[in-house]
Amino acid sequence: MEDRIAYFDNAATTFPKPDCVYDYADAFYRSSGGNIGRGGNALAARAGDVAKQTKENIRQLYSCGAKKVVFTASATDALNRILFGLEISASDSIYVSPFEHNAVTRPVHNLEVAHGVTVNVLPFDVKSCLPDMSAIQEAFERKVPRLLVLTHASNVCGAVLPVMELCTLAKRYGATTVLDMSQTAGLLPLDLGSDLFDYAVFAGHKTLYAPFGIGGFVCRREARLAPVLFGGNGINSIEQDMPDDIVQMVEVGSQNTYAIAGLKASTDWLLNEGMDVVRAREATAKDRLLALLRERDCLTVVGDGMGCEQIGVVSTLFDGYTPDEIEMILGKYGVAVRSGIQCAPYAHRFLGTLPGGTVRFSVSAMTSDQDFRQLEAALEAICDEG
Repeated sequence: MEDRIAYFDNAATTFPKPDCVYDYADAFYRSSGGNIGRGGNALAARAGDVAKQTKENIRQLYSCGAKKVVFTASATDALNRILFGLEISASDSIYVSPFEHNAVTRPVHNLEVAHGVTVNVLPFDVKSCLPDMSAIQEAFERKVPRLLVLTHASNVCGAVLPVMELCTLAKRYGATTVLDMSQTAGLLPLDLGSDLFDYAVFAGHKTLYAPFGIGGFVCRREARLAPVLFGGNGINSIEQDMPDDIVQMVEVGSQNTYAIAGLKASTDWLLNEGMDVVRAREATAKDRLLALLRERDCLTVVGDGMGCEQIGVVSTLFDGYTPDEIEMILGKYGVAVRSGIQCAPYAHRFLGTLPGGTVRFSVSAMTSDQDFRQLEAALEAICDEG
C-alpha cells in the first residue's frame, strides 16, 4: 500500500496549489497581515491594498471592470447572502438546474417552506445533459421566472451548462440570474461583464487555486441586497443601519486576510500563466482520466457520451461494489476520491444514481504523472481482484 496520496478529489478543493500561493500567503501574513478597513495603520493599509489588487485580478480574469467584486467567507456564504438578500416573495417562481449543489438547493428549499415560493427544476436531457430549451420557454410562459439559479458545471459529472443561452432566455422574462461558478471560476472563460449575469459566485479554494476561507461574487455596481448579517465594516461606525453599498454591506466583520493574500497570489499565477493554458492542462488531465477509466470493464462512467462540454469531474460505478467501498479500497492504495452524493442530490436524482451515489474522480491542472500511475495500479488491482 502507498504512503503517498494520489489526489483525485479536486472538485472538493484543488490540491496541491501552485507554490507561489503558499509562499505569498505565508510571507504576507507574517509581515503584513493587518485587519482590512480597521484603522489607518500601515498593516491595515497593506491588507486593504492586497484586497483591492485581488479584486482587480478577478475583474481582469473575467473582463468585468465595470462590475463590483464582493468577498465572502465561501461560495456557500455568497449564495446564502444573495438568495436570502433578494427578498423573494410567495408569488415568485425560482428555477434551478438539475445539477445544483446543496449550497443552492437548501436555501431555495428554505424559501419554499418558509415563504411559499415555487421552486422549479429545468428540464434537461439525461443522455446529452443539455437543456430542452423549448420546454423551458413553455415553463417560463406558464410561470414567469423571478429568479434563475444555475451552476456553471456539475460537481458530480462535470457537465458544463450553456449558461449564456439559459440566462438570455430568462432575461426576456425579467428574471434575476445567479450563476454558481464554484467549479469553474479560474478555469472556464465567460463574459461576466455582460448584463446577462446579475450575480456570479466564486469559490477561491477550487479552480482559482486559493486557500479555504475566501469566496465571493461579481455583480452590477447598482446591485442591492437586503442584509443577512449585521455588524461592523470599519466605515461610518456611528450609523446603526447597514450601508446601502453592497460591498460595505456584505463585507461585514474581519476579513480573512491570509486567504485573500492566497487568492491574490493564485490569480496573479492564473494571469501570468494564462487561463487558457491552465485550462488546457486540466483538459489534458481530464482526457487522460477518461481514457484510463473507459478501458476498465469493471466500471461504468456515469453520463459518458454527454453532448455538452465537460470539466475534469467524472463519476463512476464499479461492478460488485458500493461507491463507499471503492473509496475505502482506493484509499488503501493511496488514491483519494469522493464517494456518495457529493452534496448534490438533485444531480444524482437526474442521473439515476440515488441512493448510493457514485465514485467521483476529479483532476486539476496540477494532477501529475505520478498521480495517474498510482491510480492506474490501483484500478488494475481492483479490477483483477473483482
